[in-house]
Amino acid sequence: MDEREARFEEVVPWGSHEYRDPSEFDRIAFAMRILRRLRPRRMTVAVYEAVSSLQVQRGRDDRRGAGATWAMVGIPPHASREHIAYALVELAGVASVPYAIQALLADEPLQA
Repeated sequence: MDEREARFEEVVPWGSHEYRDPSEFDRIAFAMRILRRLRPRRMTVAVYEAVSSLQVQRGRDDRRGAGATWAMVGIPPHASREHIAYALVELAGVASVPYAIQALLADEPLQA
């Protein structure tokens, strides 16, 4: 390669572009209500308040036998109802995600 044909690469750090919901509601209580309705089979779920972004971590729980799993869901103070519901419906393994989210949100009071 000729010295005059130098290549430059720009590395852009990963950034999160989440929607920031300005409405005030108890996001942890909302997540717990959604989980009570979904009742994920053979899954232990811990919900906590996250700082910057919605986080979902999961793994196998070998102590409880075959097929048992665990999950930790971190919910930031700016997460929307839709974003929380989407993450939990996906975590629970619901087949029809859009329908499930619509049904869960329809039954929730707007000021929770």
